[in-house]
Amino acid sequence: MYELGWIRQSLGPDWKAFENILKAALDSPYALLSDIDSYLLNKPGKQLRPVLALCAARISGTPCPLTHAVAAVAEMIHTASLLHDDVADNADTRRGTLSVQKQYGPRASILMGDYWFARAFRTLLQYEGTHLFPLYADAIQALSEGEMLQLEKSRTLDLSFKDYYTICKNKTASLFLTAMVSGALSVPGSEISSAFRPVFEKAAYHMGMAFQIQDDIMDYQPAANVGKPYYKDIAESKITLPVLGALSNGGDGQYRPRVVAWIRRLEQGDRSALDQIVGFVDRYQGLEFATGVLRHHQLLAQEQLGRLPGSPWQEALLKIAGM
Repeated sequence: MYELGWIRQSLGPDWKAFENILKAALDSPYALLSDIDSYLLNKPGKQLRPVLALCAARISGTPCPLTHAVAAVAEMIHTASLLHDDVADNADTRRGTLSVQKQYGPRASILMGDYWFARAFRTLLQYEGTHLFPLYADAIQALSEGEMLQLEKSRTLDLSFKDYYTICKNKTASLFLTAMVSGALSVPGSEISSAFRPVFEKAAYHMGMAFQIQDDIMDYQPAANVGKPYYKDIAESKITLPVLGALSNGGDGQYRPRVVAWIRRLEQGDRSALDQIVGFVDRYQGLEFATGVLRHHQLLAQEQLGRLPGSPWQEALLKIAGM
């Protein structure tokens, strides 16, 4: 993610203003809240959604305090959703260290997620961004619906391609879209932000889909997944695109019962079932199938971004879309 680090650096004062608003928004007189905030802020992750918001704003005009605020809000909502997800998944790690739910307990993680959601909307209110409330409310609804659908399908194991793409759209692309569109709309008096809103929406959708698919591919590539848990999705009974691709190539009707049986055995602690699932994905080229879908979304994202006015920030988004 070298390119992403360079883009953050290039954003200069806008990035610093975003960081200042994020820290100020989470300031609390309560020791436990402050401790967990510090714990999270010391491991910030890629902070991709604020980058998307600020790049979209720069394409649309001159960023202002509301722009920096929406970048912070996008990061707060993303982090809040992760705090809740880690409890739902009983995750031990996040961003290379112990998850909040592991370090401080699941109750603290849930309450911290609620706090970050609340502070996000308070920040929008503080910076007179109430007109953007519907965007963020829709994103939170989509995040919740995506997680619930994934939870449902991890129980039934009858996930279809349509289900999978809906989950990707809701869990990832929804907040990409909200970050980019709110960043563009935060710029005062810009005709570009309104004229190019459909372009930002379509580009964000394909970027978000590609990002999630790539993450799902990486879960099946231990050698390339240094520092992160791997085979995590299937260990949580989550069927993702590499498995769906292998089922499509091998014959869903014939192999779905076998995959379901392997997952049920894995749920009971039979680690040999994991080898059978991984072998099945390899044998029927599930990763190659998923990579083809990934490239499709990357190309469509780049095609949409090519419609924006040429600038260093358009170039930055094009680089992100191709990562």
